[in-house]
Amino acid sequence: MQDILEYIKQQEKKFSQLPFFQFLTNSNIDPHQRLVWFPCLAHFAMSFKDLNNDILQDSMSDHPLQKLINQHAIEDGSHWKWYLKDLESLEIDQVMRFSDFLKFVWSEKTIKTRRLSNNLVAMCRYETDIALKIVIIATIEATGSTAQRAMAQVGEELRAKTNKKYFYVSPHHLNVENAHLQFALENNNSESCLVNIELNAEQKAKALVLIDYVFDSFTECMDGLMQFASQHKFKELVARPKYALHR
Repeated sequence: MQDILEYIKQQEKKFSQLPFFQFLTNSNIDPHQRLVWFPCLAHFAMSFKDLNNDILQDSMSDHPLQKLINQHAIEDGSHWKWYLKDLESLEIDQVMRFSDFLKFVWSEKTIKTRRLSNNLVAMCRYETDIALKIVIIATIEATGSTAQRAMAQVGEELRAKTNKKYFYVSPHHLNVENAHLQFALENNNSESCLVNIELNAEQKAKALVLIDYVFDSFTECMDGLMQFASQHKFKELVARPKYALHR
């Protein structure tokens, strides 16, 4: 598994160079504007709840790798609550007709975010090889670590400016994600430690394909968020949310 983890690191390094992350970490841009895309993440944030709580968990299994997945999924399956709190703190939790909000979430503006959610659900639901499912999760964590580092920087700048506490875009979220990965990598006495998992040649070949697919899906989503951010101003979301989300 060590060579597979190294490949994930290589792809993570490329992923971190996306224009979206350069945008997020550009302190010359107002931190509110750097989070103008936040409503677009709704489908992913809420689908991630189902991915962890409904698809990844299997409380009936005694497999050591499944136990690792269960432990991870229980924690990750609650992060949607942080997303909702930050919508309120950002003051973009505006009153809209439910039908208007649904039209936005399932609009062309957010199709790349929905595609990411759907791809992850399909991959995890239909992958029967638990070792390969672990590879998928490790890759998701790698993309999340990159995104959370950038979002934590924005969140801290915004906290200093507004004196409000943020949860989803925060160092706390980043630290929780990093703790998951460190435990999985450093728990060397456990047969569920990632570095101790052995893959045969066929599994390794498929693992590389899965890793690329996960990174490609997240890249497409990040490009969609960047496109939205380049077309809208944060003040539009506060003053006229329906106008900003539907024009």
